Amino acid sequence: MTVEVHTGVFTGPGILPLITGPAEGACSTGAVTREETDNWIAEQCARAEADRLSLALPMFMAAATARR
Repeated sequence: MTVEVHTGVFTGPGILPLITGPAEGACSTGAVTREETDNWIAEQCARAEADRLSLALPMFMAAATARR
């Protein structure tokens, strides 16, 4: 079996949908309140405007061959 890990690092306002979408999902399930969600999203938008927003996204890939 082989396992590889690659980490993408993303910066800037273009990544806001990648982080605000899950925040909205957490809000819709009741895990966090609307106020908490709105405050957190506002903080991330301010970080993006100040060029201080980044996201590191690890991606794992595993491959194996079945024995015959």
